[in-house]
Amino acid sequence: MTFTKEDGLVQRLALLNQEITVYLNHMLASPHINATNYFYLLKLLDYPEITQSKFSTLVKLNQSTITRAINALVKNGYIEKLNSEDKRSALLRLTPLGKKTALSVKEKVGELNRFLLPNQEDSQMIQLLEKIETQLNQLEKNK
Repeated sequence: MTFTKEDGLVQRLALLNQEITVYLNHMLASPHINATNYFYLLKLLDYPEITQSKFSTLVKLNQSTITRAINALVKNGYIEKLNSEDKRSALLRLTPLGKKTALSVKEKVGELNRFLLPNQEDSQMIQLLEKIETQLNQLEKNK
């Protein structure tokens, strides 16, 4: 990938995202786990037994996109849906296969993060990404 002077921030981020997506798809060796859905497993590893509605708020994606991804992960044995106190929203939990896969994915993604930013704690990149996130959140509020 080569950037030109004419490429702006958004174009560069899109190109980097594309390259990372290709790499992740190659790196993630588990069946039915790819750059599109791996982070669902990681989020459920961090938030075990979360309701689907709270999970949707957490990942900030379109509800139908989340439902399709969750249903596919349920079908493939990575996640199970349980009854919750709120009858309108199922409780999501990793299965043993899901937990094993999530731990493997977490390690692989961690390796990639450490390779891309070896000194994350001191990184100006992290500060810039946080600033971009803040700006995007502000755009969202102004809609």
